Amino acid sequence: MRKRDTKSRALFAIIILATGLLLPTSSPGFANQNGKAWSEDSRAYSEGWPWPKLPNWWSWPQKWYSSQTFTDVRLGQWLPCRPEWSMNDCIQEINVYDQEGKKLGALTYVQEPGFDPYDVKQNWSQALDSQSAGLIDNYPDFNNPETIWTKGWWRLPDGMTLSDGKNLVSANVARMLSAVQMNISPRDMDQGVSLPVGLYFEAVLKSKNLKKYARWVTSNGKNPSVIFKDDGTILIKGVTTKFPNPGKMGCEKLNLGNKEKAVSSAAFVAVNLSTASDYESANYTSVPGEVILGTNGWWCLGGIKWDAKERQITVEVAAPHYFEDGITEVDGWLELKLKGALVKHWWGISPQDATGFARVELLYSDGSTKIATVSAKYIPEFDWIDLRAYGFTYSNPVLKITLKSPTVAKAKAAPKVVTSKTITCTKGKSVKKVQAKSCPKGYQKK
Repeated sequence: MRKRDTKSRALFAIIILATGLLLPTSSPGFANQNGKAWSEDSRAYSEGWPWPKLPNWWSWPQKWYSSQTFTDVRLGQWLPCRPEWSMNDCIQEINVYDQEGKKLGALTYVQEPGFDPYDVKQNWSQALDSQSAGLIDNYPDFNNPETIWTKGWWRLPDGMTLSDGKNLVSANVARMLSAVQMNISPRDMDQGVSLPVGLYFEAVLKSKNLKKYARWVTSNGKNPSVIFKDDGTILIKGVTTKFPNPGKMGCEKLNLGNKEKAVSSAAFVAVNLSTASDYESANYTSVPGEVILGTNGWWCLGGIKWDAKERQITVEVAAPHYFEDGITEVDGWLELKLKGALVKHWWGISPQDATGFARVELLYSDGSTKIATVSAKYIPEFDWIDLRAYGFTYSNPVLKITLKSPTVAKAKAAPKVVTSKTITCTKGKSVKKVQAKSCPKGYQKK
């Protein structure tokens, strides 16, 4: 299961966020280490169960890392909201809906016998950081060698099962470097065990402060959405779809261009809420969730950025070319939600008009290009442009997304040139030829 790419595959621009919350001079390795009673703990980090030990990047001076050392959002795993654990930075509920919006039920948390988050410590799994050529603390989780799912699992609603007939899934929400990730996936997913396909899975989170830091959102689910409410509730939702798992071949191989086949395919839902600022301008104020991207190239998503010169969004994706049968091509898809205010800032036109100019071009590593099939509509209730692109294949295309008017683009590319004809002007014995409508002062037109 993919947790998070390292800095070399960073999804977002490296910008300093809030720096007002500083670490104590002498920080304990674990918060709340002296007591189990829940309280608004001001001694160290956030209230509730202990954090993992601070990751090795915490004290690194580069802006990419220093911008992520805020201490008013829980680092590490978030657990179900319980008074004895915490009622902040926690999972309030997980629901399932059909595509018409009918609620099919809620998942039930099943705690592993004996699990106590005050006693079982969290550890960091590591990944290679290509910038430093060293290992970076990548993803946090509770670790008990005797238990596969240390903290427990979540049971699907009555009557709903996985593709293998079982009904228990792993549901994780964790803050790591530059993102909070929500991941709902079946056990044995690498063997093709799948969540039900075509349903909305929704995680409802409680967080007092995540809204301050959350920016762009990426997901492997179709029609993804993230809604931040004023009471600190965050609704994260996506539709499950069959997803090609590249397995151990890794993104490096896929990024070179490939005709590879997936090792398996299964449906799961993963959503990354970036906590790094993705775009800044003196003339625009960013808001949480202003860009929400869903794609089945998410596993090897290499970057999403605004290209100011070309006035387009570029998205780097990669995936196996075939499903596991080695015959069926993986149909690429990308779904993008953009806030109308951001569209107006970037392209200078209203979001209602911009939908008519939606265009997605794919550039492949061999130099070939393709235009994707695109639909776009404006949703005034959320001030979103909902853009969807289909009809392309993988290996590793760069998608160039624009909403600019072709008329405006043509005018900017070929400005009108004002020309004047040559005339002859005389002054005594002096003769001049000039490009103008009239002669210089003191000269007469011949």
